[in-house]
Amino acid sequence: MPLSSIVGHVHLLDLLRRAVGRDRVPQSLLFAGPEGVGKRATAVALAQAVNCTTRRGAAAGKGGAPGLALDDACGKCVTCLRIARGQHSDVVIVDKGEYASIRIEAIRERVLSVIGYRPFEAARRVYIIDPADEMGDAAQDALLKTLEEPPPAAILILITAYPDTLRPTIQSRCRRLRFGTLAERDVARVLVEHANVDAADARLLAAVSGGSVSHALADEAGDLSDDRERAMAMLGAARGRSIAARLKAAAALAQVPASRRTTEALGTRLAMVASLLRDLAALSAGSDSLANADLAGDLRELHRTFDLARVTASFEVVHRAQTALERNGNPKIVADLVGVSL
Repeated sequence: MPLSSIVGHVHLLDLLRRAVGRDRVPQSLLFAGPEGVGKRATAVALAQAVNCTTRRGAAAGKGGAPGLALDDACGKCVTCLRIARGQHSDVVIVDKGEYASIRIEAIRERVLSVIGYRPFEAARRVYIIDPADEMGDAAQDALLKTLEEPPPAAILILITAYPDTLRPTIQSRCRRLRFGTLAERDVARVLVEHANVDAADARLLAAVSGGSVSHALADEAGDLSDDRERAMAMLGAARGRSIAARLKAAAALAQVPASRRTTEALGTRLAMVASLLRDLAALSAGSDSLANADLAGDLRELHRTFDLARVTASFEVVHRAQTALERNGNPKIVADLVGVSL
């Protein structure tokens, strides 16, 4: 997958493509950001870009298809396809495998023992360590000198959702690229195009994904339908002044089947409330572009009592509830807080 095909992270990808085009890709990189936002896909795409034979041939004036980008991989040549399949000898991905962490033996055998040699067949050797925060102290120490002075033909890419857990000496030797969360529309696009998720289910999953494809895939659409119904019921109860009705809806919001963890389920439902509130804000702005488009009629009805000022205040209520839940707040109390405060 070329860099141009990665979803989201436009400015970061532009930066990488400029570096590829100038043949000035930093040799020690730290891809930091939330889980499931495309860090590994970007690392593999970068490995393709620096090694793509079609791009390199065109850049050297040896021909190529008209309009071929000189700062990105073609994605179709033998080299690009082998890298994408994980079958290229000069592109190595180091992960935990069957162990609890990335051991120093793996770093020595798969990286340090071979990184000094010239590439077998590509222009650059690329080593991707994911997740880098799973390296023990010994493994991190073993990498220090190589990260500081990589061999000329080598690029090392460390991937982590928790960069500050790495030793400061590791962090200081790498050029850090910060990946953010994906927009809901981008999560939905990835789910439809790459995970074969139905478009309607993709919108639901994206709404509670927190901008992470992996989080979206961890949820089940069957649960999400019920979660959204309870979120809508909570907003519906909040239209009136009856505290009893609000608390009843809050109790339903916090009630989950035995197969689900209460805290995680309530977190998903709060995210769904936030998604519905974003749609109400869109209606206030005169937009019909809704994440929950199948509920457009119900949302327009809700909008009669949820003007923009109230939507903004409700967002703050949900944010406080999510923060309390992250700090191990009691789910029932958190749900009750939402019920009486919306």
